[in-house]
Amino acid sequence: MINDSGNVNAGRPFPGHESLFAQISNQSRIHLSAILHKSIASADVFLYDICQQDQATIGSPNIENLRMLRSASQSMELQFSKALEIRFAQFQNLMKPGVKIEMDLGLVEIDDTDDVVSVELVSEGLTRAFADALSITGQRLCALLGFQLTEKSKSPLTEMHLAELMRSAMHGIELSPKIRAIVFRSYEEVLLESIADMLDEVNRPLVNAGILPQLNHLKTAKKPSPQRSQSASTGQNAEASSEQGRRTAQQAFPEMQLGAAENALFEEICNYLHTLRPQLAPAAQMPMQNNGMQNNVLTGLGQASPRHMMTTHEMISVLSILQSAMPASITNAMKGADASIAMMLKSEMFSNTRKIGLPSESVDIRREDEDAVDLVGMLFDVLMSERDFRDEAKTLISRLVVPYAKAAVLDRRLFLTKAHPARKLLNALTEAIEGNHGDGPQERELLNKAENTVDQLVAGFNEDIAIFELLEHELRTYLDQHRRRIDLAEKRAKEAQRGQERLENARMLAARELEARTNNAELPAVIQDFFSRYWTHHLSMIALREGEESQAWSTAIKVADDAIAALNSEPPEARSDRLMKMRPCFDSVLASSGVLADSSGTLVRKIADSARQYAAHKEPVARIVAAMPEQASVLSESSLRLVFNKAALDYDESDAEFFKTLAIGTWLQLEGSNGSYSPIKLAWVSPISSRLMFVNRRGVRVLVVSVEELAQMKKQGKLIVHAQDNVFEQTMDRVLDRLKTDFG
Repeated sequence: MINDSGNVNAGRPFPGHESLFAQISNQSRIHLSAILHKSIASADVFLYDICQQDQATIGSPNIENLRMLRSASQSMELQFSKALEIRFAQFQNLMKPGVKIEMDLGLVEIDDTDDVVSVELVSEGLTRAFADALSITGQRLCALLGFQLTEKSKSPLTEMHLAELMRSAMHGIELSPKIRAIVFRSYEEVLLESIADMLDEVNRPLVNAGILPQLNHLKTAKKPSPQRSQSASTGQNAEASSEQGRRTAQQAFPEMQLGAAENALFEEICNYLHTLRPQLAPAAQMPMQNNGMQNNVLTGLGQASPRHMMTTHEMISVLSILQSAMPASITNAMKGADASIAMMLKSEMFSNTRKIGLPSESVDIRREDEDAVDLVGMLFDVLMSERDFRDEAKTLISRLVVPYAKAAVLDRRLFLTKAHPARKLLNALTEAIEGNHGDGPQERELLNKAENTVDQLVAGFNEDIAIFELLEHELRTYLDQHRRRIDLAEKRAKEAQRGQERLENARMLAARELEARTNNAELPAVIQDFFSRYWTHHLSMIALREGEESQAWSTAIKVADDAIAALNSEPPEARSDRLMKMRPCFDSVLASSGVLADSSGTLVRKIADSARQYAAHKEPVARIVAAMPEQASVLSESSLRLVFNKAALDYDESDAEFFKTLAIGTWLQLEGSNGSYSPIKLAWVSPISSRLMFVNRRGVRVLVVSVEELAQMKKQGKLIVHAQDNVFEQTMDRVLDRLKTDFG
């Protein structure tokens, strides 16, 4: 209750609070139910338009999405009303002693994480537009029921509670993530348009009753919704709105500091663009210029009529039209090798200006906005041509072109700071889908997560850059969990390569010892087979397990020395007997290869008989040749990349020296058979051979190579070494390289 000084007396409800609270509850229910109904209808129209554009048939995914939404609409409205009623009842029950509103602190199911992000987006939108109005409403409701004003966070009409209502409405209802994101976005738009009326009606009876009337000067004005410009006469107001949106985008992340290197790169790219653009005769503007010239001839004018420069707001309005329905020409340009995404995007923009009341033949784009559109187009041109994206991934990435063009027009810091959330989101999405062919359940799950992220961005990005940060945070959290599996795969790859090299080294040691003892010797075939097959294996296993300094190594060497001495002993007829006396030694060697008992005895007798025949007939036999393992640059596994013959390398010594100092964890790009480049990471350097092992984004071993071979691959253009760590920065560098090539 309010005391004489106008302050709230906590613990004393306002007289007549029950009827007044019931009135407010009823008004809120009527308004919010209407908002929900309008939101579902808007989502229905959006999905229906998609079906019309795609010419979807019965059973297609889009038709199925529309059917699911319509089937669920009634249940959603019922659950929405029930959740709202519970919120008001819980708040009123706080008047009872000992009653508290329980906070849901349970873990969020992985299937609900998308809804949680959507709730945060709606809540943040309400906070930016109506924080003061909702705070005043909460304080007045607290005063009405006699609560401390600090309890306003428990009001049923807070930003978070209003956003949570939609999540409650869809709880337990089978809807695809795409539909849920669309419904949430529609709910946010309608809520921002309509909530001011509801707050006015809720606060009016409270003020009339004398509850905190001194707060009445804080207006609850509606947030202006981004309407499309209907005529050129509205340009000034539209531009003011768009400039406000641009300032909002820049103020949302004040901690982002512009980087000197990024700014220098951006200016250099823009300089090349300004020089090359007139020479390229943009196809997007050619038809309009021709039409304008024809009109001038017909009217007898000596000079072309002035063209209308599209304002930022008009740019955003046109791009918003394209965002809701991606033109096929842009998707096709993403898949084609020669088509320019920037040209196609500008052409589509001009084609759609009539939808916002601007004649396409008399409009043009300001240079700074055209720079933003061109840069985004070139950025995705490079991504499509130089990154390992399968066709499905290219289609998914193509849906990002328009949202990123909007982001660039709104906030030029996209090109000027590494901390920009849109940059970070593109890096995370590329990490999720590049080289990911969906071979396993984890990879398919990651692709689905990336697709869902794109769905939310396309459905939810209006003019609020904050959506990039929220989606990047969610996807990055998921990637961190996925990376644990990748780290395990990488660890196994290191262990496998380490074991392979140790085995190769042990075999080389065994072959060297055998070569030293049998040089220029002609041995019977059975004895040759024993040494090259069984003894070298036995010796290599000892080298792996115990080393060259062990007693077992000396014993194995002595077996070879004694056997060769027996073959050279006199008289020749006694050689067989000497070898038979060595049977325990032979048995030990053969046992390491799995030759035991009778099989071992049979082989020893064949060796002895061979020595007797060798002594009697002195038949010449081929000299034993130890199987010296080659220092192959790449293992024989089919998944590994075959490189070059090390005997004929052509490379720059400076490159080889650079690769010798390459840090573990460095990413390079390796050309694939289809001409695209896949990312590979240096995971391990062999202490034995100094070879470098690289893995892909899944942690799978793909390349084992020497620094000289890497240097040759770089010289041949089959390897790209980036100065930057992240995909966005790497791609911007490549954009500059392409512009320099075109300029040359």
